[in-house]
Amino acid sequence: MLPKYLFYLAFGTFLLSGCGLETDEDSDEESDSVTSVQMEVEQNAYLPLTNATTLFYSLVGAGDPGGLETLVTYDISLSNSKGYSVYRLALQNSSLNLDLYFRSTTNNIQLIGIDGPVTLDDVSVDNLRFATPVNLIGNTSSRTINATADLAGSLSADDAALTINYSLSNNTDESFTSDDNNWVFPTLRAELDMEITLTAIGGDPMQLDMTFDFTKGLGIVSHSAVINDAADAAYEIRFYDLDKLPNIIVFNQDGTEALGTSMVFSLADPDTASDTPITSTDYVIVNQNELDDLGWLTVDVGSITADAFDIQINDDPELPSDLTSVQVLFKKRNSEERLSANVTLLAL
Repeated sequence: MLPKYLFYLAFGTFLLSGCGLETDEDSDEESDSVTSVQMEVEQNAYLPLTNATTLFYSLVGAGDPGGLETLVTYDISLSNSKGYSVYRLALQNSSLNLDLYFRSTTNNIQLIGIDGPVTLDDVSVDNLRFATPVNLIGNTSSRTINATADLAGSLSADDAALTINYSLSNNTDESFTSDDNNWVFPTLRAELDMEITLTAIGGDPMQLDMTFDFTKGLGIVSHSAVINDAADAAYEIRFYDLDKLPNIIVFNQDGTEALGTSMVFSLADPDTASDTPITSTDYVIVNQNELDDLGWLTVDVGSITADAFDIQINDDPELPSDLTSVQVLFKKRNSEERLSANVTLLAL
Protein backbone atom coordinates (compact mmCIF):
# COMPACT_ATOMS: atom_id res chain seq x y z
CA MET A 1 0.00 0.00 0.00
CA LEU A 2 1.38 3.38 -0.92
CA PRO A 3 2.01 5.88 1.90
CA LYS A 4 -0.75 8.30 2.78
CA TYR A 5 1.59 11.09 3.67
CA LEU A 6 3.50 12.78 0.89
CA PHE A 7 6.72 14.69 1.12
CA TYR A 8 6.51 17.90 -0.88
CA LEU A 9 9.76 19.41 -2.02
CA ALA A 10 9.53 22.65 -3.90
CA PHE A 11 11.44 25.81 -4.46
CA GLY A 12 8.52 27.92 -5.67
CA THR A 13 8.90 29.01 -9.22
CA PHE A 14 12.68 28.96 -9.12
CA LEU A 15 14.08 27.43 -12.30
CA LEU A 16 17.50 25.91 -12.54
CA SER A 17 17.69 27.05 -16.15
CA GLY A 18 15.15 28.11 -18.73
CA CYS A 19 11.66 26.89 -17.91
CA GLY A 20 9.87 23.61 -17.49
CA LEU A 21 7.72 21.76 -15.00
CA GLU A 22 8.22 18.26 -13.74
CA THR A 23 5.12 16.13 -13.45
CA ASP A 24 4.57 13.14 -11.20
CA GLU A 25 3.67 10.75 -14.00
CA ASP A 26 5.73 7.59 -14.23
CA SER A 27 6.91 7.01 -17.77
CA ASP A 28 9.23 4.67 -19.61
CA GLU A 29 10.16 7.48 -21.94
CA GLU A 30 13.50 9.06 -21.13
CA SER A 31 15.08 12.10 -22.73
CA ASP A 32 18.68 13.24 -22.70
CA SER A 33 17.88 16.51 -24.46
CA VAL A 34 16.01 18.28 -21.65
CA THR A 35 17.88 21.41 -20.61
CA SER A 36 15.75 22.62 -17.72
CA VAL A 37 13.70 21.29 -14.85
CA GLN A 38 11.69 23.00 -12.14
CA MET A 39 12.30 21.65 -8.64
CA GLU A 40 8.68 21.09 -7.73
CA VAL A 41 7.51 17.58 -7.02
CA GLU A 42 5.60 15.55 -4.46
CA GLN A 43 7.91 12.98 -2.90
CA ASN A 44 7.17 9.60 -1.43
CA ALA A 45 6.93 9.51 2.38
CA TYR A 46 9.21 6.46 2.35
CA LEU A 47 12.01 8.45 0.68
CA PRO A 48 11.92 12.17 1.55
CA LEU A 49 15.03 13.81 0.09
CA THR A 50 16.23 17.29 1.03
CA ASN A 51 19.23 18.98 -0.56
CA ALA A 52 22.33 19.59 1.60
CA THR A 53 21.34 17.25 4.42
CA THR A 54 23.30 14.35 5.88
CA LEU A 55 22.47 10.83 7.00
CA PHE A 56 24.93 8.81 9.05
CA TYR A 57 25.16 5.04 8.66
CA SER A 58 27.20 2.27 10.19
CA LEU A 59 29.02 0.11 7.66
CA VAL A 60 28.65 -3.46 8.90
CA GLY A 61 32.03 -4.94 9.78
CA ALA A 62 33.87 -1.60 9.75
CA GLY A 63 33.81 -1.14 13.53
CA ASP A 64 32.99 2.57 13.25
CA PRO A 65 29.38 3.25 14.37
CA GLY A 66 27.92 6.11 12.35
CA GLY A 67 31.17 6.53 10.46
CA LEU A 68 29.65 6.46 6.98
CA GLU A 69 28.62 10.07 6.34
CA THR A 70 26.12 10.21 3.48
CA LEU A 71 25.46 13.58 1.87
CA VAL A 72 22.13 14.09 0.10
CA THR A 73 22.32 16.54 -2.80
CA TYR A 74 20.11 17.64 -5.66
CA ASP A 75 21.94 16.55 -8.82
CA ILE A 76 21.55 19.48 -11.21
CA SER A 77 23.18 17.87 -14.23
CA LEU A 78 21.24 14.61 -14.11
CA SER A 79 17.99 16.41 -13.25
CA ASN A 80 18.37 18.68 -16.26
CA SER A 81 19.20 15.71 -18.47
CA LYS A 82 16.23 13.63 -17.33
CA GLY A 83 13.69 16.41 -16.96
CA TYR A 84 12.77 15.55 -13.37
CA SER A 85 14.35 15.90 -9.94
CA VAL A 86 17.17 13.44 -9.23
CA TYR A 87 19.00 13.24 -5.90
CA ARG A 88 22.37 11.72 -5.15
CA LEU A 89 23.16 9.84 -1.95
CA ALA A 90 26.94 9.80 -1.65
CA LEU A 91 28.02 6.86 0.54
CA GLN A 92 31.72 7.48 0.81
CA ASN A 93 34.46 6.72 3.30
CA SER A 94 37.72 4.78 3.27
CA SER A 95 35.86 1.44 3.00
CA LEU A 96 32.99 2.25 0.63
CA ASN A 97 32.73 4.54 -2.39
CA LEU A 98 29.22 4.46 -3.80
CA ASP A 99 26.76 7.01 -5.19
CA LEU A 100 23.08 6.10 -5.55
CA TYR A 101 20.76 8.26 -7.67
CA PHE A 102 17.05 8.37 -6.87
CA ARG A 103 13.81 9.92 -8.00
CA SER A 104 11.08 10.03 -5.33
CA THR A 105 7.48 10.52 -6.51
CA THR A 106 3.99 10.20 -5.07
CA ASN A 107 3.56 6.74 -6.55
CA ASN A 108 7.03 5.28 -6.48
CA ILE A 109 10.70 5.35 -5.57
CA GLN A 110 12.95 5.01 -8.60
CA LEU A 111 16.60 4.04 -8.85
CA ILE A 112 18.17 6.10 -11.65
CA GLY A 113 21.81 5.05 -11.52
CA ILE A 114 24.81 3.82 -9.53
CA ASP A 115 28.38 5.12 -9.41
CA GLY A 116 31.05 2.93 -7.87
CA PRO A 117 32.83 1.26 -9.26
CA VAL A 118 31.12 -2.01 -8.34
CA THR A 119 33.11 -5.14 -9.18
CA LEU A 120 31.04 -7.96 -10.69
CA ASP A 121 33.12 -11.08 -11.34
CA ASP A 122 36.29 -9.56 -12.85
CA VAL A 123 34.49 -6.59 -14.39
CA SER A 124 34.44 -3.15 -12.79
CA VAL A 125 31.14 -1.34 -13.46
CA ASP A 126 30.94 2.43 -13.01
CA ASN A 127 28.56 5.24 -14.05
CA LEU A 128 25.68 2.78 -14.42
CA ARG A 129 22.62 4.59 -15.81
CA PHE A 130 19.27 2.94 -16.45
CA ALA A 131 17.51 4.04 -19.65
CA THR A 132 14.23 3.41 -17.83
CA PRO A 133 14.14 4.09 -14.06
CA VAL A 134 13.94 0.98 -11.88
CA ASN A 135 10.80 1.17 -9.74
CA LEU A 136 11.34 0.08 -6.14
CA ILE A 137 7.63 -0.07 -5.24
CA GLY A 138 5.46 -2.70 -6.90
CA ASN A 139 6.22 -6.40 -7.30
CA THR A 140 7.77 -7.28 -10.67
CA SER A 141 8.57 -10.87 -11.64
CA SER A 142 10.66 -10.08 -14.72
CA ARG A 143 11.40 -6.94 -16.69
CA THR A 144 14.11 -6.11 -19.23
CA ILE A 145 15.54 -2.61 -19.67
CA ASN A 146 18.56 -1.03 -21.33
CA ALA A 147 21.40 0.71 -19.53
CA THR A 148 24.89 2.10 -20.06
CA ALA A 149 28.04 1.93 -17.95
CA ASP A 150 31.80 2.32 -18.05
CA LEU A 151 33.51 -1.08 -17.81
CA ALA A 152 37.05 -2.02 -16.84
CA GLY A 153 38.82 -5.32 -16.23
CA SER A 154 38.18 -8.37 -18.38
CA LEU A 155 35.62 -6.28 -20.28
CA SER A 156 36.68 -2.72 -21.00
CA ALA A 157 34.55 -0.03 -22.63
CA ASP A 158 33.22 3.45 -21.99
CA ASP A 159 29.48 4.02 -22.16
CA ALA A 160 28.93 0.35 -22.96
CA ALA A 161 25.39 -0.77 -23.83
CA LEU A 162 23.95 -3.16 -21.26
CA THR A 163 20.82 -5.28 -21.06
CA ILE A 164 19.38 -5.71 -17.57
CA ASN A 165 16.70 -8.16 -16.55
CA TYR A 166 15.37 -7.55 -13.05
CA SER A 167 12.75 -8.66 -10.58
CA LEU A 168 11.44 -6.76 -7.56
CA SER A 169 9.57 -7.81 -4.45
CA ASN A 170 8.15 -5.63 -1.65
CA ASN A 171 7.39 -6.53 1.95
CA THR A 172 5.77 -4.26 4.55
CA ASP A 173 5.99 -6.80 7.37
CA GLU A 174 9.63 -5.99 8.07
CA SER A 175 11.21 -3.86 10.79
CA PHE A 176 14.63 -2.36 11.40
CA THR A 177 16.56 -2.36 14.68
CA SER A 178 19.89 -0.55 14.74
CA ASP A 179 22.94 -2.28 16.18
CA ASP A 180 24.42 0.83 17.76
CA ASN A 181 21.79 3.09 19.32
CA ASN A 182 18.54 1.12 19.55
CA TRP A 183 16.49 2.78 16.78
CA VAL A 184 13.46 0.67 15.85
CA PHE A 185 11.32 1.38 12.76
CA PRO A 186 8.71 -0.40 10.64
CA THR A 187 9.91 -0.62 7.06
CA LEU A 188 8.96 -1.12 3.46
CA ARG A 189 11.51 -3.57 2.06
CA ALA A 190 12.43 -3.59 -1.62
CA GLU A 191 14.45 -6.56 -2.89
CA LEU A 192 15.89 -5.92 -6.35
CA ASP A 193 17.58 -8.76 -8.27
CA MET A 194 19.40 -7.76 -11.46
CA GLU A 195 21.08 -9.79 -14.21
CA ILE A 196 23.41 -7.57 -16.24
CA THR A 197 24.62 -8.53 -19.72
CA LEU A 198 26.88 -6.70 -22.16
CA THR A 199 24.47 -6.25 -25.07
CA ALA A 200 27.06 -6.63 -27.86
CA ILE A 201 28.46 -9.99 -26.79
CA GLY A 202 25.86 -11.57 -24.50
CA GLY A 203 27.29 -14.40 -22.43
CA ASP A 204 26.57 -15.27 -18.83
CA PRO A 205 24.92 -12.38 -16.96
CA MET A 206 26.52 -10.68 -13.98
CA GLN A 207 24.31 -10.83 -10.90
CA LEU A 208 23.70 -7.84 -8.60
CA ASP A 209 21.06 -8.11 -5.86
CA MET A 210 20.21 -5.03 -3.78
CA THR A 211 17.97 -4.69 -0.72
CA PHE A 212 16.57 -1.39 0.57
CA ASP A 213 14.60 -0.82 3.79
CA PHE A 214 12.62 2.44 3.82
CA THR A 215 10.86 4.10 6.76
CA LYS A 216 8.16 6.79 6.53
CA GLY A 217 9.40 10.29 7.16
CA LEU A 218 13.05 9.25 7.24
CA GLY A 219 14.04 7.28 4.12
CA ILE A 220 16.64 4.52 3.80
CA VAL A 221 17.42 2.86 7.13
CA SER A 222 19.34 -0.08 5.71
CA HIS A 223 20.78 -1.13 2.36
CA SER A 224 22.91 -4.03 1.20
CA ALA A 225 24.18 -5.65 -1.99
CA VAL A 226 25.04 -9.24 -2.88
CA ILE A 227 27.15 -10.01 -5.96
CA ASN A 228 26.74 -13.26 -7.91
CA ASP A 229 24.75 -14.99 -5.15
CA ALA A 230 27.66 -14.82 -2.72
CA ALA A 231 27.10 -16.11 0.80
CA ASP A 232 27.86 -12.69 2.30
CA ALA A 233 26.84 -9.18 1.30
CA ALA A 234 29.44 -7.12 -0.55
CA TYR A 235 28.47 -4.30 1.81
CA GLU A 236 25.68 -3.45 4.24
CA ILE A 237 24.83 -0.08 5.78
CA ARG A 238 22.51 0.60 8.73
CA PHE A 239 21.04 3.92 9.87
CA TYR A 240 22.71 5.69 12.80
CA ASP A 241 21.85 9.42 12.90
CA LEU A 242 21.05 12.54 10.84
CA ASP A 243 22.01 16.20 10.40
CA LYS A 244 20.14 19.32 9.17
CA LEU A 245 16.89 17.35 9.48
CA PRO A 246 14.26 17.06 12.24
CA ASN A 247 15.30 14.80 15.09
CA ILE A 248 13.41 11.52 15.36
CA ILE A 249 10.71 11.28 18.04
CA VAL A 250 9.85 7.90 19.60
CA PHE A 251 7.03 7.06 22.02
CA ASN A 252 6.14 4.16 24.25
CA GLN A 253 2.56 2.90 24.17
CA ASP A 254 1.74 4.89 27.33
CA GLY A 255 2.76 8.13 25.61
CA THR A 256 6.08 8.59 27.39
CA GLU A 257 9.21 9.47 25.45
CA ALA A 258 11.40 6.54 24.40
CA LEU A 259 15.01 6.00 23.36
CA GLY A 260 16.10 9.33 24.82
CA THR A 261 14.07 11.39 22.35
CA SER A 262 12.01 14.52 23.06
CA MET A 263 8.37 15.40 22.42
CA VAL A 264 9.53 18.75 21.01
CA PHE A 265 10.45 18.85 17.33
CA SER A 266 13.97 20.14 16.79
CA LEU A 267 16.47 20.44 13.99
CA ALA A 268 19.66 18.40 14.30
CA ASP A 269 22.56 20.83 13.97
CA PRO A 270 26.13 20.02 15.08
CA ASP A 271 27.13 23.68 14.67
CA THR A 272 25.07 24.76 17.68
CA ALA A 273 25.43 23.91 21.37
CA SER A 274 21.93 22.38 21.35
CA ASP A 275 19.49 21.39 18.64
CA THR A 276 17.25 24.19 17.39
CA PRO A 277 13.49 23.90 18.12
CA ILE A 278 11.23 23.94 15.05
CA THR A 279 8.91 26.88 15.71
CA SER A 280 5.58 28.04 14.36
CA THR A 281 7.19 31.41 13.63
CA ASP A 282 9.42 29.76 11.03
CA TYR A 283 7.41 26.70 9.90
CA VAL A 284 3.93 25.35 9.23
CA ILE A 285 2.87 21.70 9.07
CA VAL A 286 1.84 20.70 5.56
CA ASN A 287 0.02 17.47 6.46
CA GLN A 288 -1.77 18.74 9.59
CA ASN A 289 -5.18 17.50 8.41
CA GLU A 290 -3.91 13.97 7.86
CA LEU A 291 -2.32 13.95 11.31
CA ASP A 292 -5.55 15.21 12.91
CA ASP A 293 -7.44 12.37 11.24
CA LEU A 294 -5.33 9.81 13.10
CA GLY A 295 -6.89 10.76 16.43
CA TRP A 296 -4.26 9.01 18.56
CA LEU A 297 -1.70 11.80 18.32
CA THR A 298 -1.82 15.57 18.71
CA VAL A 299 0.62 18.14 17.37
CA ASP A 300 0.59 21.36 19.39
CA VAL A 301 2.59 24.58 19.63
CA GLY A 302 4.15 26.00 22.78
CA SER A 303 2.79 23.54 25.33
CA ILE A 304 6.33 22.47 26.28
CA THR A 305 8.72 25.01 24.70
CA ALA A 306 7.59 28.50 23.69
CA ASP A 307 6.54 28.66 20.02
CA ALA A 308 7.96 25.18 19.29
CA PHE A 309 5.98 22.32 17.77
CA ASP A 310 5.51 19.31 20.03
CA ILE A 311 3.62 16.05 19.75
CA GLN A 312 1.76 13.88 22.24
CA ILE A 313 0.14 10.45 22.16
CA ASN A 314 -3.56 10.30 23.09
CA ASP A 315 -5.51 7.59 24.88
CA ASP A 316 -7.53 6.59 21.84
CA PRO A 317 -9.24 3.30 20.89
CA GLU A 318 -7.48 3.42 17.51
CA LEU A 319 -4.00 3.67 19.03
CA PRO A 320 -1.92 1.13 17.06
CA SER A 321 -0.53 -1.78 19.04
CA ASP A 322 2.02 -2.56 16.33
CA LEU A 323 5.26 -0.70 15.62
CA THR A 324 4.14 2.38 13.66
CA SER A 325 5.85 5.35 11.98
CA VAL A 326 4.22 8.50 10.63
CA GLN A 327 5.59 11.45 8.74
CA VAL A 328 5.25 15.03 10.00
CA LEU A 329 5.95 17.41 7.14
CA PHE A 330 7.16 20.95 7.82
CA LYS A 331 7.28 23.86 5.38
CA LYS A 332 9.29 27.00 5.97
CA ARG A 333 7.07 30.10 6.02
CA ASN A 334 9.37 32.34 3.99
CA SER A 335 10.22 29.77 1.31
CA GLU A 336 9.06 26.48 -0.16
CA GLU A 337 11.66 24.44 1.74
CA ARG A 338 10.27 21.23 3.24
CA LEU A 339 11.61 19.14 6.11
CA SER A 340 10.36 15.64 6.87
CA ALA A 341 10.22 14.26 10.43
CA ASN A 342 9.77 10.69 11.60
CA VAL A 343 7.57 9.94 14.63
CA THR A 344 7.56 6.31 15.75
CA LEU A 345 5.27 4.53 18.21
CA LEU A 346 6.81 1.40 19.71
CA ALA A 347 4.82 -1.83 19.74
CA LEU A 348 2.73 -2.91 22.70
